[in-house]
Amino acid sequence: MSIWTPPVITAIASSDYPADNTLFSTLTLPLDTASAENRWQLERLSGVLSIQSPEGLTQSVDFVGGKSRHRSREAGHGAAPLKKALGISTFEKRHARKPRIIDATGGWGQDAWLMALMECEVTLIEKNPIVHALLADALARAKLDGQCSDVARRISLHNDDACNLLAQLSADVIYLDPMYPHRARKKADSKKSMQILQSLLGPVDDILSRHLLEAAIKNGATRIVVKRPKGATVLEPMSTFSGQLIDIQSPNTRYDVYLKHTD
Repeated sequence: MSIWTPPVITAIASSDYPADNTLFSTLTLPLDTASAENRWQLERLSGVLSIQSPEGLTQSVDFVGGKSRHRSREAGHGAAPLKKALGISTFEKRHARKPRIIDATGGWGQDAWLMALMECEVTLIEKNPIVHALLADALARAKLDGQCSDVARRISLHNDDACNLLAQLSADVIYLDPMYPHRARKKADSKKSMQILQSLLGPVDDILSRHLLEAAIKNGATRIVVKRPKGATVLEPMSTFSGQLIDIQSPNTRYDVYLKHTD
């Protein structure tokens, strides 16, 4: 089996967006002034920061339109299993406020956005600097949108190793969505976005996922939610978990909920 190496990414500079050059310098990316085939490229297309793979797949993060706009409508309907897994209604009845949530596996940020739509304050952690830059760009654009600005301001984004940061942060709920090997039967657009994400982050590593779960359990949060594909094995922490484990089912997804004590 070949050893994975991070892709070499070239940033495409544009005189129309001089602030991007500072970002590209921070990311220590080589600069170019023109796109080219057969290489990874980070550039701004129609005002949106985007990453393009050598195969021509383009990925950006958009919290204002498309799927995110649809998720705004489903926040009170199709997202019921996630809301139940997070324990939002129960927590609100008990504490007269929404739970504070840490999403420790940022990815493309769709679940974090949905949590913010549910009026929760969300701390979003993404270790990969390129994925973090795409998320930051999407949040900045969302804050300028009249219908999305309040939601975007509920999300605090961090570029850090979640295992380290979880030892410093406090929350009521910690949410984990560790990458899982892609299944071909998923929709093509989902396959493309996951393909790019796995290329940037590297192959699935259950040992790292178990360490992340262990860090979440050591945090002060009493509820940890792990998102898994339906039929997937339960993610085991590195040490024995003495709390309660329940699961919330949805058509294609299962939420494994680790409760340190009944909340």
